[in-house]
Amino acid sequence: MPGPEQNPKDYRPNIVLFARHFPPHVSGGARRPYYLAKALQSLGCRVFVIAPALPDGITGLAVPHVQPDPVIGTPTPPGFRDLLRDWLLWPDPDIRWTKRAVHAVQKSLPFQPDWVITTSPPESIHYAGQYFKQMTGCHWLADMRDHWLVRPFRKQRESALRNFIERKIASTMLRQADLISTVNDEITREMHLYASESDRVFVLPHFSIIDDNIATDDEITLPDDKVNLVYTGCFSLSDPECHIGDTLDMFTQAATINQNLHLHIAGRLSAEEEALIKTSACADKITLYGVISLQQAHAMQRAAHALLLAGSPHALTPPGKAAEYAATTKPIIAISEAPWAKNFNGPKSALENLILLKAGTARITANAMATQEEAALKILQKMAQIVSR
Repeated sequence: MPGPEQNPKDYRPNIVLFARHFPPHVSGGARRPYYLAKALQSLGCRVFVIAPALPDGITGLAVPHVQPDPVIGTPTPPGFRDLLRDWLLWPDPDIRWTKRAVHAVQKSLPFQPDWVITTSPPESIHYAGQYFKQMTGCHWLADMRDHWLVRPFRKQRESALRNFIERKIASTMLRQADLISTVNDEITREMHLYASESDRVFVLPHFSIIDDNIATDDEITLPDDKVNLVYTGCFSLSDPECHIGDTLDMFTQAATINQNLHLHIAGRLSAEEEALIKTSACADKITLYGVISLQQAHAMQRAAHALLLAGSPHALTPPGKAAEYAATTKPIIAISEAPWAKNFNGPKSALENLILLKAGTARITANAMATQEEAALKILQKMAQIVSR
């Protein structure tokens, strides 16, 4: 057990990490646990990951999920079975996968864990942390990338009855966590409602991702005669209030004046979003790449002349992809009415920046972020403080 003054680099616990979203499946939530796991491993921790699938270089157990990727077609009205599932499976239907994962890993865990890390969404993933702490006596860190009940993405939680019941579930579950990390102060304030001690909640912001392992096959070349604007990720499939129409309208206005602009979109789109792109006035200036790997996304970001962010006006922080973008030297243009957009756009509007964008345009603001190693070191420091109590 480390002493209070021990350097966190000297504390190398055995860690079990549960993640519903993890590469090679592509989703916005996959980046954070993947690069945290890699950073903790590089610092000397033994990390065993449990996820629906695992990429090369990650030790762990793949527990398949019946629906690893979101449904992207036109949503259909919920049927009786959907409604029944929502009211029988708490706090969300993914609790079935979490319970299967917990039981599966008990037979293959290669070490006695010192810590279990659970990273949401979905919030049901935290059942694994609660269970492992009770069964093994290890410590538990719950990582919260989104709010649970404040501005919930699951619309079912807007019901007063459901919100009341889930608040009880959240309090019962999370007060058992030894540490709770969040990506911003707003989520921290919500977690203070559930945590047993407020000093166990800390902010671990989205961190800059440095990926030097881009293979030759993943390299992407963009047109030399265009001003290449790149967007990697989802729109409404990540945040229901992030509307692609806002991006298309502004890009169309800018491309009418800056006619060399070309928008490259790589990521999962809904059927409705694809239809909007195909029927937009600037469809000939947009290239769709579909779902690509993290490494390919990083290669595309490096090949771009500028990078595009889009976000809901109600989003309290920029999307996680901003951390990837920050690792490049490219300008970042944010299309959002949220206050954080000004940090990327500078004194001009997003439209003005798009109109003025050229191949050699420099980044407008520094947008400095911690690296994944610095984030991992902060986690180890917090863990060392807990076990030294």
